[in-house]
Amino acid sequence: MGVELVACGIALGLGLILVVIPARARRQSRIRPWLDEAGLAGVPLMVVGVVMITVAVIVGAIATAIIPLPSIAPLGIVVGCGVPIIALASARDRRRQRARALWPDVIDSVRVALRSGSTLTDAVTSVSTMIPRDWRPAWRELESNLRRGSDPDIALRRLQRALADPIADRVVESIVVAREYGGTELPAVLSELGRSVRRDSAMRSEAQSRQSWVRHAATLGVVSPWIVLALLASRPENREAYSSVAGTFLIVVSAGATAVAYLVMRALGTMREPARWLIGALDD
Repeated sequence: MGVELVACGIALGLGLILVVIPARARRQSRIRPWLDEAGLAGVPLMVVGVVMITVAVIVGAIATAIIPLPSIAPLGIVVGCGVPIIALASARDRRRQRARALWPDVIDSVRVALRSGSTLTDAVTSVSTMIPRDWRPAWRELESNLRRGSDPDIALRRLQRALADPIADRVVESIVVAREYGGTELPAVLSELGRSVRRDSAMRSEAQSRQSWVRHAATLGVVSPWIVLALLASRPENREAYSSVAGTFLIVVSAGATAVAYLVMRALGTMREPARWLIGALDD
């Protein structure tokens, strides 16, 4: 029981450290942009910290119930802290993949509308039915700002912040630069940008399909040893052996090796995502 209490105290301490980070440090960190990209724009860091602590405690309790060993509770809490991170990373990847598939058509529609003589406001309005549902509030805000006569650059920056997507950064920066140095070149710039996004999307889809076996192997390699441990711990004599100092040390070292192997396999099976442009300037 003492080990479980210490582990819970460590988890609570980590959560409190996350909550009490000064506001300026939060703004300058990479946590906020990462959460925005995962679809949690506007969700306070305090809420995320509380959810992580809750999930960690629940996972620790479930792990201890499945594998009744003293060393499993703290390991379960550590794994529980990683569960929300993995879930958010998956949501972020899915969000980017969906955006990457939609952006070429959106760009082409805006380009065609501009070539036909439409204003930027009308061109943006024309694609409102093509965008994902979670983008529509930000898109309606952009339309409203443009129709009220707001500065287009400021309105586009707000859209860039709300969408939190690398391709959105490229589209906004292209429009801003083209408007500054001559709006007549904007359709040509968007045409080239659309072709670039299509090529990048096709290349990434092919590479990810080829590397999917690496990610599946990493997941299987993480889960399998702990299933075996759960089966072994179902016998009293095995539980007594694993509860000793040597058994605890073996479990902790094995957990570390499993974590390192999983991270290495994930790194090998994941393509590097493009960096976002000028996100620091969006907070000013």
